[in-house]
Amino acid sequence: MKIASKIILPLSLALIIFGYWGAFTNQGNKVYDEMDAYYPFFMLLMGIFLLIVFFILLMIIKRKKNLAKKGSMHHYDDATKTHLNK
Repeated sequence: MKIASKIILPLSLALIIFGYWGAFTNQGNKVYDEMDAYYPFFMLLMGIFLLIVFFILLMIIKRKKNLAKKGSMHHYDDATKTHLNK
């Protein structure tokens, strides 16, 4: 999952930059006119979608790390409480 997130971030940024250039700048409008303008526009949308996926993956990775840390501490707390109650 970490490798996928490292690939998704640069790809999404490249798609966003290309899409913005092609859809919203004068040079891009000259190169991609009329029906060809859909290509950079949809690349922009795909880049935004991939950026959202990247942040979701990042949150999942951080949550798994936090759960792993809390899980190990949770067992330690249970053992301490059991020992103190005896």
